[in-house]
Amino acid sequence: MAGMKPDLLKRREQAMDRADRALNKAWPERKGEDYVREMESAAGELERVAREMHASGIDQVEQSRTHRYLGSVYADLSPAQGKQSLMKSRDAYRKAESLLGKHGDALERAKLDFNFGNTLRQLDANEIGQLQEAERRFLSARKVFAEQAPQHVASVEEALSSTRSLLKLAPLARTVEKNREDLAGLEERLKSGDNLVEIAAEMKEMRERGGGIPGLFAAVQGMVNELPDSAKQGDRFGKLKEQMEQLASVAGGGGAPKDPKEREILQLLRKKLDEEAGAGRVTGERAKTLAGLLEGLEKSMGSGGDDLRSLMSKPQEIRQKAESQFASLRYLSHGIERPKAGSRAAQLVELCWALRLFLVEESFQPGKSEGESKSVFDLNIRASKVDRRIYEAGSDDARARIVEQEALRPLALEIRNFAARHYPLLAQPIWPSARVQVETNAALFAGSDKVRGQVAGVCRKLGLDLPGMPKGADVATARWRQLQAANVAVFDLGVADGPERAAVAYELGIARTLGKPIVVLAGQDQVVPFDVDVEPVLLSGAARDADAIAEAVDRALVWMMPRPRSGAVLETLQEALRRYSAPSRDTYVDQTLKELRRLQAEPDAVAAAVTLRTLAGFLGADAPMLIHPVWPPAYPEPGKQRLFHVMPFRAAWSDAAADRVEKACCKSNVQYVRGDRVADANVIRSIWLEINRASHVLADLTGFNANVALELGIAHALGRPTLTIAQGADFKPFAAIAKLRFHPYKSAKGPELGKLVDALLAQRESRS
Repeated sequence: MAGMKPDLLKRREQAMDRADRALNKAWPERKGEDYVREMESAAGELERVAREMHASGIDQVEQSRTHRYLGSVYADLSPAQGKQSLMKSRDAYRKAESLLGKHGDALERAKLDFNFGNTLRQLDANEIGQLQEAERRFLSARKVFAEQAPQHVASVEEALSSTRSLLKLAPLARTVEKNREDLAGLEERLKSGDNLVEIAAEMKEMRERGGGIPGLFAAVQGMVNELPDSAKQGDRFGKLKEQMEQLASVAGGGGAPKDPKEREILQLLRKKLDEEAGAGRVTGERAKTLAGLLEGLEKSMGSGGDDLRSLMSKPQEIRQKAESQFASLRYLSHGIERPKAGSRAAQLVELCWALRLFLVEESFQPGKSEGESKSVFDLNIRASKVDRRIYEAGSDDARARIVEQEALRPLALEIRNFAARHYPLLAQPIWPSARVQVETNAALFAGSDKVRGQVAGVCRKLGLDLPGMPKGADVATARWRQLQAANVAVFDLGVADGPERAAVAYELGIARTLGKPIVVLAGQDQVVPFDVDVEPVLLSGAARDADAIAEAVDRALVWMMPRPRSGAVLETLQEALRRYSAPSRDTYVDQTLKELRRLQAEPDAVAAAVTLRTLAGFLGADAPMLIHPVWPPAYPEPGKQRLFHVMPFRAAWSDAAADRVEKACCKSNVQYVRGDRVADANVIRSIWLEINRASHVLADLTGFNANVALELGIAHALGRPTLTIAQGADFKPFAAIAKLRFHPYKSAKGPELGKLVDALLAQRESRS
């Protein structure tokens, strides 16, 4: 190895001094001809120095540092030159990383991770994979800086916070852009005289997508409010705001056609208001406020026409009124003093408000059946009564706990079941499928013994029953029953990577398939391996962790299912009628199928769920189980075989295994799908749909990848024909799947894997 060549080091430092002077002079805009000229000159000199260092065989750590400097210069050129400069920065950092290799300079590696992460988060704020890589790099850098360079920790914390916010925003930003484009396209089609029936159908789907335009705006705005100030300064944030404004412009306009059912709701609310005021349960001034609010909502519902703009404006206007005016009714007087801050009753008032606000919004959702409207009205009345009982408890925490356990939690469960009506799914889990009744005060935990102790303490405080891990031969079935019975499930992903984390992820997949409210716990410096649409509670090891867990459990117990997409109920109705055709030997089955056909023509989500459950009851022991997952239902296409390959796709053997499986599928005329090729911005939902649509699932547990275990849990809960495989004869599965068959194979390149796939594809999906 040649010497350090002081002249090259001196030239490198001079180039960086030149870049720093230009940067200081042009900060914070970092634009202008002089700035670009100076920075490009510095970059050119650093490239020459790097080439000469390589030719001279200079120490690789120094070569790496030179490329890191070059990456920083290109990153600082990006405000003037855009994405092209960021791509040059990324390439320079990659070169620096390859040169650094396994050298033990931890501080140099941390600086590289920090700089590389900053470039990745700016390169494409909608690219979830890049943002996750940036997050990992920031966490790695923070750990080293905390020990060796604490002056840099604050900068890493800010970058980490911004990246995590962008990770939450990315799927929403893509949806904003898609909705804006779709709405503009529909308006153009309307102007050009396209088929009005088709346009109306697409309009309906768009209005309900992701909770409709109001739900989308609320979700985006909620994320925006959490962004640190530093994340609101760049072009990325400006583009998102512009997209939202354009969407609002397209969706804006007059009112909407009058809906008799919505009118009926308002009349019932007016009648209820008069009764409450007459009985003295609402003060005169409060009655005036409520009457004014109802009048405003009535005007919003009754105005406007049938055009595209009018149709789109109604849900947005109602949402705005609900947020601006119903918020003032957050604390109902009931003629009772409001519970004091810090009391359990005061906390319960806020939890009950979350339920009441959901019901208010649900009241004005378009297209409800008569049964749905009545259910919403009845639940609104119950929620008001529960709220009054909480007020009556006042500062008596013991009394408040009784109201919570006996009234608030049963109400929350009933509202959640009502909200879940749009996502019925016929499943045949691999365990005994008899439905276990949900116990409103039951919890479930999966994770380490240490964290279990913390969660058990929280459950005792909240009056929740936490069962222990079952013992005996059939652990899997016993655990399945515990999962069904739980009203909330807590998953500790901070356990050691490998079999322990895979076991937790497996049960998490089952819980999401059952539509359970969940709490996810993770270490403070941990990157959660997958996104299940739930913000994890990051544990620091301090005493305040218990409070954070308790708060998350409280929120989960009043969590509601997401707003549905159009057509979800119809999909399950069609699937049931496809599976079970009349006439049947059982008269009751025949009559139930007849009712399903009627509902297919006149959909009613509440009646559909009741009828589907009734059908399952008449079909006997082999009947499917009706569940309500957190994501939309889907089913395999009749007559089409489709294998979904679940495996870690970044391992050295991954491509060879995927190639071997794909060839086996092609030979059998089966469509091959692998998880890393899904195109949707929301990866976990895309994976969910692919497992639903699969006629066969191949799950490779080699290495106990947590994502694979999660997806295996989904496949088992749905009952898809699944083959579980792993490399190595000494593979030992975790307890929940220990009694299930799995098939070892030696190598991804060997013939065994192809033969296993052939055997799987020979199976036919079993259905009654």
